[in-house]
Amino acid sequence: MSPSPKYSIITTCKGRLHHLVRSLPAMLRQPLSEVIVVDYTCPDCTADHVAANFPAAKLVQVKDVPGFNPSHARNLGAQTATGDVFLFVDADIVLADSFIRAIEAALGPNEYAKFAEPVARQENSVQGTCVVHRRHFEAIGGYDDVFTNYGGEDLEFYDRLALAKVERRALDRTELVEVIDHGPEERGRFFAMEPASSFLVGKVYRIAMGMLMRLDNGSRVKRDLRAAIYKEITRLVGNMAKGEKNLQLQITIPDGRTDGLHDRWQFTRSILIRVDPRN
Repeated sequence: MSPSPKYSIITTCKGRLHHLVRSLPAMLRQPLSEVIVVDYTCPDCTADHVAANFPAAKLVQVKDVPGFNPSHARNLGAQTATGDVFLFVDADIVLADSFIRAIEAALGPNEYAKFAEPVARQENSVQGTCVVHRRHFEAIGGYDDVFTNYGGEDLEFYDRLALAKVERRALDRTELVEVIDHGPEERGRFFAMEPASSFLVGKVYRIAMGMLMRLDNGSRVKRDLRAAIYKEITRLVGNMAKGEKNLQLQITIPDGRTDGLHDRWQFTRSILIRVDPRN
């Protein structure tokens, strides 16, 4: 009986099989690891190809979903994982064969790891690569699957790790062999909103979630409210794309913790976020 892997490498695929065939071999060469491929209704029949050509990889298959929700896909991969440490890596990232050994030597018990901020716009892909202990992933609730537009879900995940006092370690760029080049059309292929507007939705949402969690001593906002806020931000950003000059989001929530001498009063708390174009 083989020992349980320490690391679970989780990658997702929707229309990226041509990338995955180049990146998956390097994932499978990593020691102490299992590899999980999430086929999120991939039109390239990724699950069939991986089963036939890379049988060592575990497969998770999501059927009959027209769009792409990377957060949901990653969370499904994590549910299948057996390792104590998760490595989320996109299909366009080719890891060095020494990657896991470098993580073994560097990752602390209260740390997560990601590559440093990109020095060029085309390197944004590396921001989704994340090494995180299972216990930290589960403690903060995984990725936020209310994201339905392209981009931002990884940064929001890092925001919550920071709020949970999990320290960040920068991954050494020498452990990255290649970021497979592709353009914005391919990135946004399965999303209704174009990338620039999508990133604005994600940015405003991240600000709103950070403010709300700080108002409630770090407690995560309930999913129904998160989904409603994300939907409203998407609507407001859509209005800007149609000609609105600015965006203004106000969220008002009751303060149910006020009692004692103040129980005759109703208290509410509000946050206000405004986005204006630069002059």
